Amino acid sequence: MSDDPYLRRYDVTKGFSAGFLIPAGAALTAAALPFVFDEDVPPWVTISVITVIVLLAVWVAAAYRRAATILYENHILIRTAFGTRRVAWEDVQEIRNERNSGADQHNLPKRVMVLYDRDGRRIGLPHLSEWAVDSLDEELRVLRDLWTRRRGEDWAPLPEVTAKLNAVTAKSEKAAEQLGLVSIAVGGCAVWPVLAVFLILGLNTDVLDGMSGNVMAVVLVSVFPAVSLLVYVPLALRRRRRRR
Repeated sequence: MSDDPYLRRYDVTKGFSAGFLIPAGAALTAAALPFVFDEDVPPWVTISVITVIVLLAVWVAAAYRRAATILYENHILIRTAFGTRRVAWEDVQEIRNERNSGADQHNLPKRVMVLYDRDGRRIGLPHLSEWAVDSLDEELRVLRDLWTRRRGEDWAPLPEVTAKLNAVTAKSEKAAEQLGLVSIAVGGCAVWPVLAVFLILGLNTDVLDGMSGNVMAVVLVSVFPAVSLLVYVPLALRRRRRRR
């Protein structure tokens, strides 16, 4: 397979991503500071730690620069810090954007692009995330268009891979629904401090004088579901747009 010319390339040819390297550099610097300013630490320990951290920083920078997703006429080249993989267009079973599990905990992009090959392996595409491109959905449209035009007329989805994709989709949707329920609960519970202030004012001032008990009951009972609905509807619409 020839690697030249390529159809499209995703890498860091225009420079490093500040969203990745600045946090990484800050973490490495923070790891070194205790050894630098601790007078009780022997000099050789400090020098060793700084050397390891510098080498690690160089490796991270080199690995980040090496990573790339390159589209050729006959295949996709996926290059990471640990190796290079070529996937022929006809061996691709699916290309799609997925939610990145653990994104919130580790400060990573929430949506990334992945492909599934004929063996059902999930392969991440370097530099194809919501942080790396302007529109991940637009890039997905481009890749899927190239794929459908180059995979061949004899291409067909493999049942075992389709079953795996359906299971992954069901798991992702379940996680999204659970997140939606948590958001609804949090959004609904957020109104209770407001209701507490409402009751305190009503009991200790004359602000609510003249308001009937029935009206107050309706307000107290309806606020929670109303706020929950306001939280749920945008989340539901957002998930629906992503499924299209």
